[in-house]
Amino acid sequence: MNMAQAPLSGPSSPVSGKSTSGLADTRWLYLLLGLIVLQVAVYFNTYLSMGQIWWRSETFSHGFLIFPIAAWLIWRNRAELLQSPLAPDLRALLPLLAVVAGWAVARSVDVLVVEQFAAVLMLPVLVWLCLGLRAVWVLAFPLAFMLLAVPVGEFQIYPMMRFTAAFTVNAVRMTGIPVFWDGMFFTLPSGNWNIVEGCSGVRYIIASVTLGVLYAYLTYHSYWRRAAFILAACIVPVFANGMRAFIIVMLGHFSNMKIATGVDHLI
Repeated sequence: MNMAQAPLSGPSSPVSGKSTSGLADTRWLYLLLGLIVLQVAVYFNTYLSMGQIWWRSETFSHGFLIFPIAAWLIWRNRAELLQSPLAPDLRALLPLLAVVAGWAVARSVDVLVVEQFAAVLMLPVLVWLCLGLRAVWVLAFPLAFMLLAVPVGEFQIYPMMRFTAAFTVNAVRMTGIPVFWDGMFFTLPSGNWNIVEGCSGVRYIIASVTLGVLYAYLTYHSYWRRAAFILAACIVPVFANGMRAFIIVMLGHFSNMKIATGVDHLI
């Protein structure tokens, strides 16, 4: 009798354990979704401020796509996520409290960009809290990619204007054309030019970096190749914008300002 009963009790234990584990994992996923909905509701005004900037600024209009793309990337990694042990990790409570405190301080002193970063940063911390560090590792790129939704980068405008002016003036001088240069203004024998904010190239840089990061992640598996491609995505648009300004100036100069009309020309 003992030998006949042994096979009956053996297989039932693993099946039961697997089922219990699956139910637990599903429960933590539902908990995470509920907390994310709650977080968005509590910090709705912060998310709304981001959306308003995306709407009115061409520089940051790509922000509308960031969260949908991140959601697709998470769905793409769902198989690996579900194969990982998912369980709450209470060690995430301290970082969560720190981020919430950072949001509160930024809100009180009206530093919008820090407030927005803090709100978005809460999302990966909630994943850590509900699903554990392994889940954060599996979803590391989509969670980090969401930070690109924060409209930041305007601090680059003035340095990029200076670089564009310097690049254009030196490129023109290399052709043998004399140039008088004063800050954002420079004068050729054929006319006057002025580098303005819209020609800083910041919009192209931000868009290039966003697309470059996504393309590198989807295309390359080597971290070195990803890093090299992202670096190129940062550098190429800077020099491409300088070349664009140089070409405009040369077209205006050799057409006797017929192509670039006006007295003070903006690039």
